[in-house]
Amino acid sequence: MAILSIQSRVSYGYVGNSIAVPAIQAAGLEVWPLDTVSFSNHPGHGQFRGRTRDPAELQAELEGLDALGVLDGLSAALSGYLGHPGSARAITDAVLRTRRVRPDLPYILDPVIGDHGRRFVADGVAEAIRDELLPLSDIITPNLFELGVLAGQEIEEKLPAIVGAARSLISANRLTAVAVTGIERPDRVSNLLVTAEHCCEASSPRLARGFNGTGDLFAALLAAWFVKTEDARSAFARAAGGLELATRVTDRADRRELFLPAILKGLKSCRPAALTIHP
Repeated sequence: MAILSIQSRVSYGYVGNSIAVPAIQAAGLEVWPLDTVSFSNHPGHGQFRGRTRDPAELQAELEGLDALGVLDGLSAALSGYLGHPGSARAITDAVLRTRRVRPDLPYILDPVIGDHGRRFVADGVAEAIRDELLPLSDIITPNLFELGVLAGQEIEEKLPAIVGAARSLISANRLTAVAVTGIERPDRVSNLLVTAEHCCEASSPRLARGFNGTGDLFAALLAAWFVKTEDARSAFARAAGGLELATRVTDRADRRELFLPAILKGLKSCRPAALTIHP
């Protein structure tokens, strides 16, 4: 079993494919990464060097994989950060190519757009995600701000509003599920899995600081476990448990970047998160 992962790459720290590849491998799956950007570090540090890869480069690499025949054996596709809106076309092509042999192959979309009311992607990227990638996807993993961008409205941090917006996207795009990440409470942080029929929540203690790459890690674990279990709720519980482990061990190590060696060691025995079922 293998996953095609199309997202960013950094030399320092663990975001995008730099965390997705080892996390998927830790779950026992192979992964073929295509990098949308190549940066020295996460831009959240205030400076970085590197470049956004031309969509034509992604297309060429994709065609190279196709020529090898490896796309026909994929179990899922995953996409994250796009440095250029044109990259959405390459991802669309990748998903359509992988579905030639397996029409029901799952595509997990992490719609990286922004957070806390601020977009941090290039002009046109959010629209490309909404218009080109969302209709192809099976599961999406937005934070609350990204959910609002995709739904075309600002979302209140209340359960009925979040569930309502998620279900509007499910209905309009025939999604299997929406996993809303990083919902902040006074002393907790929650992730919410919404399907057409059900809603469940995983929460953990809120830490004093955030970490780069947590959303990328969550999406990668969700994709891997969805491939392994073919069940969105089970995959969600596994991903939430892995995310809680990752933030806990990184916080204890007093690090800003995810503490990957300790995370990979902990994932071997990590238990699924306890879920609260909502009506």
